[in-house]
Amino acid sequence: MKQLFCSYLYILVLVFSNFFHIPASIALVNNKKIETKEISTDFLNKVPNSFYILGPGDALRVNISRELPELASIVQVNGEGTVTLPRLKKIYVKELTVNELTNLLNKAYAKFVKNPDVEIEILNYRPIRVLLEGEVTNPGIQVLQGFVTISPNNADLSSTNRYLLKKESTQRRDTFSQKFDAQYTMTERNYNAINYFFPTVFDAIRQGGGITEYSDLSNIQIIRKNSISEGEGKISANLDFSQVLTFGNDSQNIRIYDSDIIRIGKLNQPNELQLNQGILSNLNPKFIRVFVAGRVINPGVVTLSRTGVMTDAVMLAGGAKVLKGPLTFVRNNSDGSIEKRRFGYKSGAKRGSYKNPKLKDGDVILVGDSFLSMSAEVIEEFTAPFFGLYSTYGLIKAINAE
Repeated sequence: MKQLFCSYLYILVLVFSNFFHIPASIALVNNKKIETKEISTDFLNKVPNSFYILGPGDALRVNISRELPELASIVQVNGEGTVTLPRLKKIYVKELTVNELTNLLNKAYAKFVKNPDVEIEILNYRPIRVLLEGEVTNPGIQVLQGFVTISPNNADLSSTNRYLLKKESTQRRDTFSQKFDAQYTMTERNYNAINYFFPTVFDAIRQGGGITEYSDLSNIQIIRKNSISEGEGKISANLDFSQVLTFGNDSQNIRIYDSDIIRIGKLNQPNELQLNQGILSNLNPKFIRVFVAGRVINPGVVTLSRTGVMTDAVMLAGGAKVLKGPLTFVRNNSDGSIEKRRFGYKSGAKRGSYKNPKLKDGDVILVGDSFLSMSAEVIEEFTAPFFGLYSTYGLIKAINAE
């Protein structure tokens, strides 16, 4: 009976609200009055400030004034950091943000155009290079795409768009190659169907092989190049990236820019739970690759689970041969140092122990024979997948050092 009464009451509220123009911000939910928040047009002005600094490889669309479409152009920043614009000819734009370039062009074009109103849009972002430091699997320079696009229809062009594509690319041959024009027009024509994503701290760490059990995710420092108008130099900020893995707090997963430095602190004690979160979130790869050589049936690169130990790798390499001799284990640590262990091989050694360690990507295991018995060509073939962690000479030196 009570439920029926509430239903009648809800219908009456709807009828009388339309009749007496009751504000839509008041409603009844579960027999309780709530007020929804009114959104003002000021919300539309919440455009984030861009820290993006222009450089070689960026492609721009520059409109000087909407009343003068003949002055509009599409340009690409060349290796010297310059672009060519109507009337101004060749100008230097490297190290400027879009806002800084817009302001300078408004001043420069005031000599030729009455009340210029420059608009600049980045059509293609160059690849970015960031430096990963500290407790990460593969520290060093990481190169990421400046942006990626995902289209539900794979950006297929209709027959109408293909006609426009051919027409517009022909008209702009003097500005760009026909191939680039085609790519640009496809993106422009399918703009509403394509989602744009920019690289973040998550992407950089993932590119670097992920975190380790010692990564202090609550202490990540980002060091960034400052814009000219803001005083140049460097600026920095600290992130609590653990909030991203634990609670999905994307405010701590900020966009990264070219020449950023990402420093990850180190814990005093290992955090296995955090490492598992990294694997589940796809921050860390689920599999690793290690190099097994010497007296095993099938020497070479072995792929195994991230939770794998040394005996697992030897088994996947076909197992150890008889008269195998001592085993040598080599690891390239995140701080650049090389760790080396030498001991007798025991297939039943405790998992995770000193003589049966938990493996990391790029570990090297030599069973028995001297590493020097293998030719340099074979060594290079096997170690090539390890992203340059070792040189042939460096690996031989590390294994044979006492």
